[in-house]
Amino acid sequence: MTWVSWMLGSPVPFALALAVDLTLLATAAVAALVWWDGRRAVSPSSAGRRAVRHAAVTSGGAAALVVAGVLVPPLFFALGIVSLGARGTATVPLVALVGALAVHAVGELTWPRPRHRQREARLVARSTADVVPAATRRLAWTWVAGIAVVAASFGLLSDGPRSISRVVTPYEAYTVAPFPGWLWTVPIVAAAVVAVVASEVVLRLVVSRPAVEDVDEEWDMWLRRRVARRVERATQLVLGLTLGGLVALGGLSLRWLGLGLGDGVRTGPGLSPGHVLAGNVLLAVACGVVLVALVALVWPARDPAPRAAGARVAEEAAA
Repeated sequence: MTWVSWMLGSPVPFALALAVDLTLLATAAVAALVWWDGRRAVSPSSAGRRAVRHAAVTSGGAAALVVAGVLVPPLFFALGIVSLGARGTATVPLVALVGALAVHAVGELTWPRPRHRQREARLVARSTADVVPAATRRLAWTWVAGIAVVAASFGLLSDGPRSISRVVTPYEAYTVAPFPGWLWTVPIVAAAVVAVVASEVVLRLVVSRPAVEDVDEEWDMWLRRRVARRVERATQLVLGLTLGGLVALGGLSLRWLGLGLGDGVRTGPGLSPGHVLAGNVLLAVACGVVLVALVALVWPARDPAPRAAGARVAEEAAA
């Protein structure tokens, strides 16, 4: 029983209390992110400060959705308190990612407008490549391609919607579940494609939104890169973890199939070294995928804001 149940003094369901705890923690994390993000950014004007604050609040809300989508399904599955079902467990992280991208889209569409009566517009031709490294975008699409290939392979290997079998005798087969068959893979592929397309749409919004007033072009582009990098980091992280989880589940199922230990009541068919080896290889691949996704999450580590134009002019005059 969590501390929420204790404070209320009533038998609150554990799942509900845990959800409240996670919501409070996510809210505290978002508030800390907004405060820290505003402290570390160099804002050359009041308009720049409003823009940084707007970007921080948007990113905080999107990050809370991503964290909840990644942590809640495995946590509930491990505790056995809520059954999300095969499709729910597989697609909740991707659905949360789409929701986070929607938050980013709303943030871009509601970007602070210029407040001066006399407005100046800088006509600059920008592309998505100006705000996001090509390698980062390719990585997100690589994860989607990997999900599609793995989904098709597991779907062909499966002997049911969520199971896999091996022949023991001419009249008997040994079956293991769960296995990521078509019941898991079809919704995962569909959600992954929607997520990566949505990320491209949000990046286009970042590129085409109005420039921040009272700042130079270099600072404005830095803020665009900052927002776009957060969008791509969240996208590739969820897609990478989804691919890693899919491969890991397939590897574990093949290991169980190869070990053939039975179900505790009946004796299993015995060891199948080929299935065990295949399962170990898939588990190693899953670990590599997750490691790459985590490394890409923090790369590049820092992108410091450029100095204000006035400060540069003063330094050059003093020199």
